[in-house]
Amino acid sequence: MRKKDIILNANNEELIPYSNPDWPHSIEYTNISKTILGYIPLHWHEELQFVVVKEGTIELRILGQAIKLSEGTGFFINSGIIHEIHAKTFNASFLCWNIGISLFDQYIQTTYILPLIQEGNTPYVMLDPLKEKHSRIIQAILMSYDAYVTKEKGFELTVTSQYLICLKELLDDIAFHSTNRFPIYDQRIKDILEHIHQHYQDKINLHTLAEIAHLSKSETNRLFKKHVGRTPFTYILDYRLERSIPLLIGTRRSITDISFECGFSSVSYFIEKFKETFQITPKKFRDQKSKEH
Repeated sequence: MRKKDIILNANNEELIPYSNPDWPHSIEYTNISKTILGYIPLHWHEELQFVVVKEGTIELRILGQAIKLSEGTGFFINSGIIHEIHAKTFNASFLCWNIGISLFDQYIQTTYILPLIQEGNTPYVMLDPLKEKHSRIIQAILMSYDAYVTKEKGFELTVTSQYLICLKELLDDIAFHSTNRFPIYDQRIKDILEHIHQHYQDKINLHTLAEIAHLSKSETNRLFKKHVGRTPFTYILDYRLERSIPLLIGTRRSITDISFECGFSSVSYFIEKFKETFQITPKKFRDQKSKEH
């Protein structure tokens, strides 16, 4: 099966590696425990995304919620919605299908795709295989993955036709459940995250984040926790730890240098928080990854 780590830019937007930019489909298999971090960090993407859990149980964290999904279930993530994924069981894995929103002609874009993105009322949809429409979406995802991997002649037509089935069933399901209102995603959260990602090496205070959001400090804290599921300072700590991973794996810089490079005030605090998060010290993590390669 195909597997990969997601590629994120400085603003934690996922960069989808299409094999053919003129046909923006990417369908990948991911075993969460085998990714660099052991989880899929907070990120977003312009693409529409369909996911099916292949094995075990995963946890989708989105809009301040932690939603567990077992094998055979799935979800849809709308364009621009920040989320992350964690494994809740050993070898938890999933199929992820990303579709560029500019895939079809202007009529399809204007009539179906843009309203889905712009209305903001459907950031995500959980896919339950016991529901008829959801079951058809799940089967279409699995069929598309098989076609995408084997790449037999005309596989693009199979994948594209299955995407249209997913889109039709999804929109019908959303229309049927139109009275279910989701919280509208707040752009101010992305503005705060962008500042954190650009300045994580420096000292960041809540006053600055509140100014970015044009809110009081208490409201900024509340809004961030509502959408991200943790306080700004917990996220800053997590992000600094995440940024240390490539330096541990890809360089021979000292643990002390890496700790200061990633914004930690002391190497002892970095080691303490790294071990608390990953159940291993930075040095042992580096040695372990070195042996794997």
